[in-house]
Amino acid sequence: MTATETNRALIAKAFAGLERGDPSDFLPLFAEDIEWRVMGSSAWSKHERGLADVERKLVGPLLARISGPYRNIPELILADGDHVVVLARGDAETVEGGRYDNDYCFVFRMAGGRIVEVREYLDTILADRALGR
Repeated sequence: MTATETNRALIAKAFAGLERGDPSDFLPLFAEDIEWRVMGSSAWSKHERGLADVERKLVGPLLARISGPYRNIPELILADGDHVVVLARGDAETVEGGRYDNDYCFVFRMAGGRIVEVREYLDTILADRALGR
């Protein structure tokens, strides 16, 4: 299996779980030195480095605003070498009972079977409105 095929398979398996609201195949893919950029200029736009900061400043605050499972449904997965691009749509309810159904483009860079870099593109106005600033 080529690096392209391996990386695509790892991300596809992770998103199959996220589609069901199960992150158990996604979170272990994060490298210790992961770098995650949420693109844009909203309160949710960030650039975090390191697993601890990604979990504390990105994943934790997002999940704290969601009631029940957070689903992320892949629509397209493309891979080329160490890069995997996923177009996806969210399916989640906020703790206040509102909807947070954003559209995403994730650009993952892989190394050694782990995610080392993420660029996340989304509707940041929707994120601020649904999740708060």
